[in-house]
Amino acid sequence: DLFLIVFVAVLGLPWLSYGESVMKYGAVGDGISDDTSALQKAWDSACNGSSKIGSVYVPAGKVFLLSSLHFTGPCKLKPLIFTIDGEMKAQSDPNKWQKGENGIIPWLIFDRVEGLVLSGRGLLDGQGKGWWDIHCRDHPGPNCIWLAPTMMTFSNCRNVILKSLRFRNSAQSHILVMGSQNVHIKDVKIKSPEISPNTDGVHITSSSDVSITHSDFATGDDCVSIGDQVHNLSVTFVNCGPGHGVSVGSLGRGGTEVEVEDIRVAHVNFTGTTNGARIKTWPGGTGYVRGIEFFDIRFSNVQNPIVIDQFYGCAPNCVQTEKAVHIEKVKYMKMSGTSRTEVAMKLECSGKNACSNVFMRDIDLSPASGIGSVSSLCSFVQGATQGTIRPSSCIQ
Repeated sequence: DLFLIVFVAVLGLPWLSYGESVMKYGAVGDGISDDTSALQKAWDSACNGSSKIGSVYVPAGKVFLLSSLHFTGPCKLKPLIFTIDGEMKAQSDPNKWQKGENGIIPWLIFDRVEGLVLSGRGLLDGQGKGWWDIHCRDHPGPNCIWLAPTMMTFSNCRNVILKSLRFRNSAQSHILVMGSQNVHIKDVKIKSPEISPNTDGVHITSSSDVSITHSDFATGDDCVSIGDQVHNLSVTFVNCGPGHGVSVGSLGRGGTEVEVEDIRVAHVNFTGTTNGARIKTWPGGTGYVRGIEFFDIRFSNVQNPIVIDQFYGCAPNCVQTEKAVHIEKVKYMKMSGTSRTEVAMKLECSGKNACSNVFMRDIDLSPASGIGSVSSLCSFVQGATQGTIRPSSCIQ
């Protein structure tokens, strides 16, 4: 399988830097001229096989100003190599963007592409401040917006490698993986201000066989957020902070049925985040979240290190309901560090059978500077513990 050969080769290389330059298609690269059509032509040529090399190259030393780009497949060549060594900047004026479809305004969207290697030494700058300044969260009013461009979207793709690129200041989520399989993200760096709204590092939904590894996230929202219909995801060797942690959810809003399974979060450092290892569901949802493992996690000055919240989005005035997303087979193992709130472990389940088979082993959380002591808070959590658990476990 050619993709597997390239996959192994790329994982062993710091970057790839060959391909047909976008300059050939009329790109200027001065950061002022709009290079959108040149990038689109370069992609179309590589995708339909008319380019001899079957790849796209964004050269170093230049800045490419771009508005929305749809890199659409299926392509004749697999894998298609897309190398970014230069800087790509999003159009900064919100008035120059078209309205989004299905709740998404894409900046760079790869749609129905099978076999893609996207790598390089380049920087992608979402120039999001213009959007943050009119976001309804911080600027409520008749002309505020909730929806802003997602920096890079993989929609209905298969066999994707994203490696070594740097992302900053997305208007909204930096990377979105939706309806896709076999997507591998390695050695990326994502940076946006802590106050920037909804700037998740990577959001995954309706996808399977996804890995995120050896990467750094500093964002205004979740470093990694895991939506519905996600199966077989690993997040390993990641630094997270600032941000809202690694979150499974939110899930089950509006009574929807949820299927999330086989999620592994391991070897992660959380620094100054609002949350660490979090699972969050709305009351009234159905379905399941199961087979979740948090292993070898370090917290430094984290507000809520360990959280299960089955009252997301409604507390303290939640409507009473027996229905809940069933959370089961959750493991917390080898976790240590400091909490900057007194309740370091908060496992709040909504009823007798809502959370089962929760296992804890070797947990050691202590108060951050200025906090007197730490405690745990549980409701309706069934499971077991092993080894040292500090603060003492409240699992039944």
